[in-house]
Amino acid sequence: MPPVVAPVIEPEKPKAKVKPIDRSQGVLRPVIVEELVGPDHKVRAIWELTGQLDLSGYYGKIQSQEGKAGSSAWNPQLLLSVWLYAYSEQVTSARYLSTLMEYEPGLMWLAGLGVVNYWTLNAFRSSHQEELSKLLAELLGVLSHEGLITLECVAHDGTKIQAQAGSDTFRRGKTLEKEILKAQELVVELERQEASGGSGNARRDAAQRRAARERNERMKLAAEELEKVRAAKKSEQERAEARVSLTEPESRNMKHGNNAIEPSYNVQISVDAEQKIIVGFCLTQSSSDSGCLQEAMEQVKETVGRYPEQSVADGGFTNQASIHDMNQSGIDFYGSLAEPEMRQAASMKAAGIDPAFGPSAFQVLTESKSLQCPAGKILEYVRQSKKGDTTYWQYQAESKDCGGCEYQKQCCPRPEKGRLVSIRMEENEEVAAFREKMKTEAAQQIYKKRGPVAEFPNAWIKEKLGIRKFRLRGMAKATTEALWGVLTYDVQQWIRLSWRPKVMAAVVGNGATQLA
Repeated sequence: MPPVVAPVIEPEKPKAKVKPIDRSQGVLRPVIVEELVGPDHKVRAIWELTGQLDLSGYYGKIQSQEGKAGSSAWNPQLLLSVWLYAYSEQVTSARYLSTLMEYEPGLMWLAGLGVVNYWTLNAFRSSHQEELSKLLAELLGVLSHEGLITLECVAHDGTKIQAQAGSDTFRRGKTLEKEILKAQELVVELERQEASGGSGNARRDAAQRRAARERNERMKLAAEELEKVRAAKKSEQERAEARVSLTEPESRNMKHGNNAIEPSYNVQISVDAEQKIIVGFCLTQSSSDSGCLQEAMEQVKETVGRYPEQSVADGGFTNQASIHDMNQSGIDFYGSLAEPEMRQAASMKAAGIDPAFGPSAFQVLTESKSLQCPAGKILEYVRQSKKGDTTYWQYQAESKDCGGCEYQKQCCPRPEKGRLVSIRMEENEEVAAFREKMKTEAAQQIYKKRGPVAEFPNAWIKEKLGIRKFRLRGMAKATTEALWGVLTYDVQQWIRLSWRPKVMAAVVGNGATQLA
């Protein structure tokens, strides 16, 4: 038998030695506030910039005064800087922001390790709209002085931002009347309870009365807004179906880019093409952009002090009224104006009419003021109409002629009333001149600036600042919050284009000096 070989037993290898992590321990460590952020951190830029701006409007509203009783108020420069930094970090919740101030390095540096409660933060954000507007104008003055704004060309666009109201809060007139009655009865009942001594909890009773009064005022506002919505409707059925939100009556249902219909506001933003700086904005209740361009240019003039030399906007803003307003204001306007033939083709497609039987297939009989169709039948003149910027003469065939025609399916899918044909006769002179201008290569090159310039800030505000839905309710407060977004965006551009290059140049210069 072969000898039995004992198995070789390898010695057990020792385990790797690593440092333990003890998360249960407490450590007392010194904090040097000045070293919490680097020299090129944006929070330093924000503090430096707010220190240069005129904040007298904020300081003038502080009731606490030196030498008198009462606690000190938080410095408005600090609160302004905290919110600008918060929005730049996509923080829009006051409660979360107050919590972040306990450990986030930038906020710890700003407040010197202090923590502002959420109520103070929210109150500061939702008020001071007038002061914020003045700060925006002052900031634009700084940017203009540094050559970052020229107003040679301003691109304009609108973007929908969702309101706080939910889609399920919209009600028709009959339901609103019941809610108004309930709100009024609740106010009367609480006042009666107060007169009889209340529940014994004065603070709770006061809070209930305040909430009831606010609800009653909101229902009254909802009734006023419902009348505005009804006034914009064309038919009685549409007016009867009109609805308004009970929680945020000033919001309107608007269609967004993802085809969702949500309660929203339309934020109109004007952008200087030189460095994509926002030079004006306004907030509207209209889902359509068609009547917003002139108001936007007025906002630019109010903020910066003058109109731009050129303005560029897409087809939603380009119409006879806008072209006329821009001419009157001395602004060279560039936009997208659809050809009448394209509009007619779209209308024919919607009606199921074959393109071969468009208006060009009908012969105008000038002497008899009528048309002759491809089948030889006569269409009599019925009226003159105006669609947008263009005047049309309309002709209509007899229903019996269309019903028995061999081309009925292609030419008149609904022969009950007979085919109606619109022939373009004349176009507004200003619109015609504008159309010819936009055919030139130079105009097309200017119009190409619109997309990259106008849409960039919209994307930035939604993606980088996180303002896809307003935190505050009501049109006035939503306007204030949009203003925070615009101000934050422009501050970030100032940091990128002006402050940081200077800081980096100084750092490089100091390094070169030390090496020498």
